[in-house]
Amino acid sequence: MKNVYLVVLFTFLACSLHAQVKSSHAEKVEVSVGIGYGWLLNSNLSPYGLHYRGNYDGGIQGSVDAFYKFSKRFGIGALYTNFSTSGYYSVGPALVSEDIQVNYVGPQMKFSCDISDRCILSVSYGGGYLWYTNKGWQDETEYKVTAHSWGVNINCGVSYRVLSHLDVFANIGCFGTTDIKKSKVESQGTTTEEEMHDPYKLSFRTIGLMAGIRVPF
Repeated sequence: MKNVYLVVLFTFLACSLHAQVKSSHAEKVEVSVGIGYGWLLNSNLSPYGLHYRGNYDGGIQGSVDAFYKFSKRFGIGALYTNFSTSGYYSVGPALVSEDIQVNYVGPQMKFSCDISDRCILSVSYGGGYLWYTNKGWQDETEYKVTAHSWGVNINCGVSYRVLSHLDVFANIGCFGTTDIKKSKVESQGTTTEEEMHDPYKLSFRTIGLMAGIRVPF
């Protein structure tokens, strides 16, 4: 997933190198891609529950978004973001290895204001759909855990115009949910549904720092 974001970043950059800088900020559509690191906040990504939630503290985070600006300050759009991490730990005498993905997609509202001719401050927020996937091994036994929930997000960032159709940006953002009440476990050819309650239920909240490029047109 990290490589996909990097390929998109360099593709956008290569397509924009011929342009000259301008500062009107009058474009109606903008597409962004970014990559960074997210830190977990009081989360539980382990399906083994309470005593194993501390085995994860952060991971790689990437995002893609697109907005239509119906005025200079306001826009509407959509965001996709992904968080990925891996863990290795013991559950009793067994060794557990897990690769976890948390995906989120949802509609967005965005507010922007000019700091200077080339610099823009923006805040975006929204709510959407979040899904958790955990592909793991417990010793020689493979399993897969999936769960779904509604989530929310907010991002605050600064962008700088480097070419007429290319901005670079950095932002800080949060996304997550506290409402993962059920999960599905697939292992050894069987599938079971599990209902979870505090303090054992899955939960996900992260704050991340991200940098990337934005193409306005």
